[in-house]
Amino acid sequence: MSETVSNQAPLGHSWLDERRTESMIWWLAVAGAATSVVLGIMVLAWPEATLLVGAAVFGIWLLVHGIIRIINAVTATSADPASRTLAGVIGVLFVLAGVFCVRNILLSLVAVATVIGASWIIGGIAELVTAFGNQYDGRMRLVAAALGIILLLGGLVILIWPGPSLATLVYLTGIWLIVTGAIQLALVIGTRPHHA
Repeated sequence: MSETVSNQAPLGHSWLDERRTESMIWWLAVAGAATSVVLGIMVLAWPEATLLVGAAVFGIWLLVHGIIRIINAVTATSADPASRTLAGVIGVLFVLAGVFCVRNILLSLVAVATVIGASWIIGGIAELVTAFGNQYDGRMRLVAAALGIILLLGGLVILIWPGPSLATLVYLTGIWLIVTGAIQLALVIGTRPHHA
């Protein structure tokens, strides 16, 4: 009898840890999506100031999303190993790009735009792969695919036409952050664990 009781305790503890991990991942995803929306609003509200701090703002965004992707890759036990590996690699690339942006604020904004465009393309590809993996189904799969397409197209526009005025880039980036953040929030809310 005591053997049965001691065997059940770790199972209950493991189940509780799994629920806490799911809840933590969900709240991190909410924080990441909300960060995108808030940064987008700030960019649109203060475009001139954004030009001065653009590299730092996007560096922070890349760091936040990179860390979230790494944590998700390490803790998401329900995702297949290929999706987890891809999320981890993309997370590391986002963190490296974020560090680059934060450390080189005085660097040409064209160089920062190139890093941003490349990061968006990589993120878009990752979202498309995830959309067609087994993490989402039905309507959520379409929303994830739409997010991937928006990321991919946004990155391509920045890389193909780096010559537009910096003000235009700032406005497009603000709109992009708000739209992708809102889509990310929809995805997160649509996949909320019941206990989060």
